[in-house]
Amino acid sequence: MMKIEITKEQYLKTAQKFGLTKRELELGFLKVSGFSNRRIAYMFGISEQTVKNHFTHIYEKAWVPGRKEFQELFTAKSSNEDVVCDNHNSQK
Repeated sequence: MMKIEITKEQYLKTAQKFGLTKRELELGFLKVSGFSNRRIAYMFGISEQTVKNHFTHIYEKAWVPGRKEFQELFTAKSSNEDVVCDNHNSQK
C-alpha cells in the first residue's frame, strides 16, 4: 500500500466534506497514512472484517470505488478536490 505524507489537518480538510463519522475519519486517516486493515483492527480492538465494513461505508460516502481512489483524493491538487466534492454534493 502506498503511504502518502499528509498531516491530520490536511486530511480532515478534505475528508470532512464527505460526512464521515468520527470513527470513519480516524480509520480513513490511518489508511491514507499507510496502515493495513489488520493493523487498524488491532489498534482499535475490532475484527478485520469490521474494518473492511467501515471502509465500504467510507468509500460509498466519498463516491470512490476503493482504497486507491480514496488515497488519490488526498494527493490531488486543491483545485481537483473542489471538483470531486462538487460532484459529490450535486448527486445527493
